[in-house]
Amino acid sequence: MTESEAGPYIRGYQQEGGAWAPTNNHRGRLGSWVAVAFLTVGFALGGLSLVMGPAWWLMAAGAVLILVGGGLCLVTDIFTDVVLDDPHDVAEEPHTTPLYRIKRRLRRTGHATR
Repeated sequence: MTESEAGPYIRGYQQEGGAWAPTNNHRGRLGSWVAVAFLTVGFALGGLSLVMGPAWWLMAAGAVLILVGGGLCLVTDIFTDVVLDDPHDVAEEPHTTPLYRIKRRLRRTGHATR
């Protein structure tokens, strides 16, 4: 495959910033964000309790919030919130780096995989 057949494109999964970057929406479901909020507040309370002397009652409250947040992570299946776009071709900016010259040579000789 020559460079003209391949076109000036590189194979990639997602442009920098992702497909949803121009919007103000956060990725993830509400339940996942609530779970993360519980974990964050619990961690902050635990750290604050160490600074205060240690304040064991505050440490216990932080630990309870972390356990609740962990349970919510399991219930809401937080790891399924990941969004992956389908692969698509992105225009390649012209440059003369050594890697670009190697890729161009591989395309000309037909060794490049697509």
